[in-house]
Formats: sequence, C-alpha cells, structure tokens
Amino acid sequence: MNSFRKARRLSGREQRLLAQALVLLPLTRLAVRLLGIKHWQRLLSRLPATSDQGLPNPEQRAHVIARMVKIAAERRIINANCLQRTLVLWSLLRRHGIGSEICFGARKQEGEVQAHAWVEFVGQALNEDKEVCRHFSPFAGVEVAFRPQTNE
Repeated sequence: MNSFRKARRLSGREQRLLAQALVLLPLTRLAVRLLGIKHWQRLLSRLPATSDQGLPNPEQRAHVIARMVKIAAERRIINANCLQRTLVLWSLLRRHGIGSEICFGARKQEGEVQAHAWVEFVGQALNEDKEVCRHFSPFAGVEVAFRPQTNE
C-alpha cells in the first residue's frame, strides 16, 4: 500500500499532526544550522497552543504525536537526525499542553564518543526505545523541560 493511501486511513487529527511534522522537520534541520539549537527552540516554544478535542488522556495524545513524528521522519523527505526529531516532537507536545523533557546523553563505543537526544514524557522515552538510558548516559542538568501551566 502506498504512503498516500496509508495517510488517508489516518484520522483527521493524525493527518494534521503528520502534516505539521512534515513541515517542521525540514524547517528544524535548516533552522538549527542557521540559528542554533537554543534560538530555534525558543522560536518553536512561541508557536501557539492548540486545543486537542477527542483524546482527553495526555498519555494517549503524547503517543499519537510521537507516532506521527516518527512516520514523518521515516518518509525521508530529509534525513532527520535525533536532535531534529526530538525538537519537533517536543514542540508538538508543547503545543498540545503536554509536559515533556528533551534529554541528551552520550556513550563511548569503539573509542568514539556518540551523542543522542530524545524526549521523555513522565520519565519514559517517547521517541526512542524505552531502554535508551541503558545505552546513553543522560547528561545531568541538561534536560529542557516544558511543564504546562496549571490553574491551581
């Protein structure tokens, strides 16, 4: 089944999320190169919030958003790296009022230092294998968090 037919099988909400991810991934790749990570993240954080009717459970919404970003990244419009995928996922979660953290980690493999980025939602990696922390040691104090404001 081709990609267009698969996309038509998605709900309207999923199609919108997929379209947003398809736009944000190449923009993020370019913006990180031109503006740097911090400045682009600051701009992403200014995107307006959206109301998400239909999925009241933040955990369900978080997993749907993560799945749409993964599908967009697999379309290979661009070869998005872990940082770009992570920034897009974090941004979309933030727009939907879902608190999450960007985590960075590193490991040494075959004499080479490798770095990795992922998003955590309630302590679990969303866009990676749940065991990512076993493979990459998180940098302490480097997480970038968004916690939705509560009206308490």
